[in-house]
Amino acid sequence: MAAKTKTQGKEITIEPLTRIEGHLAVHATADNDGKKYTDAHSYGTMFRGFERILKGREPADAIWITQRICGVCPLPHATASAQCIDMTYNVSPPPVGIALRNFTLMSEELYDSPLGCAILEGPDYSAQILGKYAPDVLTRARVTKAEHAGLHGYATIGDIAEGLNPITGSIWLRALGMSKLGRKMASLLAGKHPHVNSFVPGGIGKTIRASDLEQYASMLFQHVAFSKEFVPLFDDLINFMMPYYGENGVRAPNMMAMGCYEDLSAYNAQYEDMGTWGIKRAVTPGVVIDGEIVTNDLIEINLGVREYVNHSYYEDWSALDMKTDPAGNALDKNHPWNEQTIAKPGPAKNWGGKYTWLKAPRWADSKGKTHVVEVGPVARMYTTAKSKKVDASTGKSLKFTLPNSKIMGARVPGEMEFEWKIPSKINTLERIRARAYFHAYTAHVAYNQLLVALGAVKAGNTKVWTKYERPKDGVGCGLNEAMRGAVAHWCIMKDGKVQKYQIIAPTTWNASPRGPNEEPGPYEEAIIGTPITEKGTLDGLDVVRVIRGFDPCLACAIHTYDGKGVLKNKETLGCQC
Repeated sequence: MAAKTKTQGKEITIEPLTRIEGHLAVHATADNDGKKYTDAHSYGTMFRGFERILKGREPADAIWITQRICGVCPLPHATASAQCIDMTYNVSPPPVGIALRNFTLMSEELYDSPLGCAILEGPDYSAQILGKYAPDVLTRARVTKAEHAGLHGYATIGDIAEGLNPITGSIWLRALGMSKLGRKMASLLAGKHPHVNSFVPGGIGKTIRASDLEQYASMLFQHVAFSKEFVPLFDDLINFMMPYYGENGVRAPNMMAMGCYEDLSAYNAQYEDMGTWGIKRAVTPGVVIDGEIVTNDLIEINLGVREYVNHSYYEDWSALDMKTDPAGNALDKNHPWNEQTIAKPGPAKNWGGKYTWLKAPRWADSKGKTHVVEVGPVARMYTTAKSKKVDASTGKSLKFTLPNSKIMGARVPGEMEFEWKIPSKINTLERIRARAYFHAYTAHVAYNQLLVALGAVKAGNTKVWTKYERPKDGVGCGLNEAMRGAVAHWCIMKDGKVQKYQIIAPTTWNASPRGPNEEPGPYEEAIIGTPITEKGTLDGLDVVRVIRGFDPCLACAIHTYDGKGVLKNKETLGCQC
């Protein structure tokens, strides 16, 4: 059945959608009264080559090659790929090796959350934007006191809006410096960032000393101090903006997280044990449908993953490379271990047919029903808070404490308790709030794991890598989290070479097109019904607010290659190749 597209009202196309890696476009239709958006199509406009490039290579090469998917979030790909190859090679890192991988990933999440909240999303609520599109809101902001001014130093919401002005704003610039510090932390443990070069199967290639961890700790405490200002600041901004933009980007609480930050004594890279070690992660894996946890089992989550190409520029497939997973569970034809990536270019903006280079990931429950799930910080915080698998979880919130941060310039040097509460509505502003709180929660987990790792290293336990012999054949999957949400890699190895490698990045889930039942993807669904707040114009500000709240990264989302010269068709496809 062809997708039904409403054509009444004014149509707008935003191409490319900027402020992070491009190649994403959105087509949206407003109703005749100009009050809300009634239809939307999200589409990617770019070829890439990673899944096909890896075929026939040494599987370990994927750890370094797949990081080149993105310079914004290379470490989640490194982590997912390293865990995928751990499983493929049947090797498990020692505890300190697991800790160093965790700390490196945490460094990226600490850099990425200020980047997302203050630099990429914050300007949509800055004085510059509000002054142009909502001067009445800015006027009220300037006379509204900030509840937590004593923590962050901004007396009014208007002052916060001024601080979020791009390039010149004090919050914008502070966030830029904290992002730089996160990259420096990653480089300390992994050689460089982006594209670290020390992740290897079985651990990490880094000689570790107590002084390395002490240096890491000194930078971590700057992020601890920053969180104590950063979170209250965004709480104040978001609480003020909610009456004006609370209906922006609303969708049902259908979400998925694969979890991250391994338990140092639990992770063993064995598929059959994945449900056990997955549930011990500091960020709990889970699928949420209609606000309720369906499963926390990583094996069940993996089994439910599907990708469809009904509206994507690819050929469908029918062959089964794997009929069962390593535990003997039946695999669907559309599971990534069976998936093919064969380009099939077509005309652009054919909303009833194929219109994007993004595939359509969905999650299928035990009854076979497919669900449109969003991924990202709000999904991670929701599953962790709801599941009560970690000490911080109350079932309704995540409650944790950051330690003393008696460093120069710290506004809040003492301990500080945080509580992220499950919101009554999932919207754009709550996605941003969750991203800010995830910065604080990451700092909390990093601090506690750092104490354990530092004790181990000081006791002489410095083993960071497990020796292995690569088997002839193997299969693996690495299910983890990027700042933007669930990232997963799957590998099939035959005769020591990659027979198949598949990747689903966070933005692939969120920016996906219509699925097998013509249901919109998360971006599309979140735009449909979003009120139009612009007065006298239709520039699409409310659309880009929705998308930026998810924090898109199209470089991660599309990985296609065809050696037969399809690039000659790029002019008819609207691609930016």
